[in-house]
Amino acid sequence: MATTRTKLWIGVGTSVLLGTASAGWADSVEAHEGEMNAAEQSHHHEGGEGGEQSQHHQGGEGGEGGEGGEGGEGGEGGGLGPDPLAVFSGWDAAQGGEGGEGGEGGEGGEGGEGGEGGGNASAPGDNPGVTYTRLAMMQGHLEVARELYRQGEQDAAVVHFAHPLDEQYPSVESALASRGVDEAVHSSLETLEQGAREGLAWEALESRYAEVETTLEEAMATTEASLLQDPAFVSRVHRALVTASLYEYAEAVEEGEFTNVVEYQDGRGMMQVGRQLLERQGEVFGARDDAEGYQALLSAYDEVLQAWPSAEAPAQPAVSFGELSGAVFRLEQLLGDY
Repeated sequence: MATTRTKLWIGVGTSVLLGTASAGWADSVEAHEGEMNAAEQSHHHEGGEGGEQSQHHQGGEGGEGGEGGEGGEGGEGGGLGPDPLAVFSGWDAAQGGEGGEGGEGGEGGEGGEGGEGGGNASAPGDNPGVTYTRLAMMQGHLEVARELYRQGEQDAAVVHFAHPLDEQYPSVESALASRGVDEAVHSSLETLEQGAREGLAWEALESRYAEVETTLEEAMATTEASLLQDPAFVSRVHRALVTASLYEYAEAVEEGEFTNVVEYQDGRGMMQVGRQLLERQGEVFGARDDAEGYQALLSAYDEVLQAWPSAEAPAQPAVSFGELSGAVFRLEQLLGDY
């Protein structure tokens, strides 16, 4: 097993980036945070302190989050700054909106800094949005792993084949167990990773990969059907994936150069999976009644994906962080309308 590492989500606009980036980079990040704060206020009605209410699905008050939140050591979350999965904090599927008000990092709020699972009763790993998104993140790791493996980059691919079990599975194991799919998911991921470590030819490994794909899709399908048809719920999955990808990119680049290729590749995989999900979710996003709006979403995804032109990081970033930040902001604005 690869050594489990702690993922530190860097809150865009925070001083954390100042120690690893140029002033221009930090300014771009701060500008993105300001834009996102403005977008949240314009796209959501007030629902009390820290509240977030979809324009399409109104609910109650949302809890004010503490530092960090869902995740923790070895998770795709936790650390310094906001957690991308915080979009599901307080989610109340029955009401179609946010849960109750809570104190900072306390009851009803999000978890403490780097906390495992957060403090909100609706935001732990068994939250349907968190579970679904983490499964999609697993798919993202595997997507880029497959790409690298087929290009002959076995060592690099193995790192990503290991990430689903190392980074994601521990946080959703109990939720998957309650649905009766934990053993199938764990076994298929373990078998695939082992085959990759053994250096099997892709033709021999492909069947194991296909089995994992099927297993993960079946696990995702155990999510309540009404949620999978709810634009507000599905759009939050995309927002979490896109925000996580941006944070991965931020961790990958230092002073205009890729210094952490693994993070770059993580972001690429998650963005690719998000784009694939969106293609299959046309009905949820009203493609039939609003073909122009749905096409705008697809185009916005494609614009963001320009930052990840290949599985292997380019010698120089394809776009500046400011350009990527702007593209992410535009995509999150569109997603925020649902």
